[in-house]
Amino acid sequence: MFVLLSMIISLAILGLMFFYSKQRESSSQRKYELIVDLRQLLALCRQHRSATHHALMFDEDRRNELNELQQALLNQSQHLIGIAHFDNKPMYRILQRKLESLTNEWQERSVARNQIVHGKAIRHCMFLLDEVMLAWLVESGREALSDEYHINWQQIIDAMDALTQMRICIEELDTMEGQRRFTHYVATVQRKINQLSIISALTTDSPACTQALEKLKKWQDMQQSLSSQDLYAISSALSLTIAHTYDHMLSELLETLYQPLPKLHFVETS
Repeated sequence: MFVLLSMIISLAILGLMFFYSKQRESSSQRKYELIVDLRQLLALCRQHRSATHHALMFDEDRRNELNELQQALLNQSQHLIGIAHFDNKPMYRILQRKLESLTNEWQERSVARNQIVHGKAIRHCMFLLDEVMLAWLVESGREALSDEYHINWQQIIDAMDALTQMRICIEELDTMEGQRRFTHYVATVQRKINQLSIISALTTDSPACTQALEKLKKWQDMQQSLSSQDLYAISSALSLTIAHTYDHMLSELLETLYQPLPKLHFVETS
């Protein structure tokens, strides 16, 4: 009788362990899918920002490209609403409304305003990514990894904020106050980008990033004059550096927690 009871208890324990293991696997898979899709949405937002910036600054006809990007953004956001946890769906619906506004009204905005609107959507994606990552790290009990992630996350956000402010000031360079503010943010951006080398030295040492920082330094030292188009090109190179650093951080975390992230898929443009 005792042996039979022990067997029943052992089987019950094994059954519970299997059940909770399946639950954890299901939860991990859902979080992984959310991160993959949010990461793709983030890349699409960046593509849309770049295309609209070029259209506004250089009067380029990018209707076909932007139509494809608009559809891809809305499809991706709708998919995210479908797979998000019921309690979190409102945040993904808010993001979808931001994307609809972002894609429908860009022609009426200045370049600086376009930068701000896209920046808000990009940050919304990143904060949703952060929410998923933090929940995953807490569930996995990886306190040291969580602390490292938090420090790196803050450095990336600080670098993004500084670069956004620098970009906004480009349109104000015809005023003394605009020049003063731009000079301040150039110094801040240089410092913040250099700090990102702790996360991914390979990214910050890339030729594009190095060249962009060198041009800003020459501008500071009054050794080189730069047009607004030049400054936007420099800021785009630095923005890409920050994006690559963030993606490097995400990729390393996911490889440690679950499995490597897939290669990013970009919309084919003409």
